[in-house]
Amino acid sequence: MIDVMASSVLDAPVASVWPLIRDFGAIGMWLPGVKSCQIEGGDPGDRVGAIRRLEMGDVGLIREQLLALSDTDHAVTFSIIESALPIWNYRSTIRLFRVTDGERTFIRWKGAFEADADHACAMQTRMPTLIYQPGFNSLAKRLADR
Repeated sequence: MIDVMASSVLDAPVASVWPLIRDFGAIGMWLPGVKSCQIEGGDPGDRVGAIRRLEMGDVGLIREQLLALSDTDHAVTFSIIESALPIWNYRSTIRLFRVTDGERTFIRWKGAFEADADHACAMQTRMPTLIYQPGFNSLAKRLADR
């Protein structure tokens, strides 16, 4: 398995950040590159087992399944079930932590996946720098604009 991780501090309390992370269908509101996002079958965005269908500008269709959601731990875990990306067995968790020095939030996005040797290094670099961190930056801007 290849592990990837990125983290950041957002200038907003967990109570403001959590609704955007908790709603599995809301990722299109804050993750750059998402052209559209919808939950299949009309399931709510917080139902474990829900499948979201993402149309991404650079890689096309990605389908992900919500595996776990914890309002206590402020964590959401999901997996990719269909994608053109050269990876498989992708599992990811986004978790929020209250920063006690001010009303801020520490956000951590961890993922793990398998890939052929030809793609492993590129994907290991791409995930945190071209997906996770831009998502954090977009969240920060969205929260600041409120």
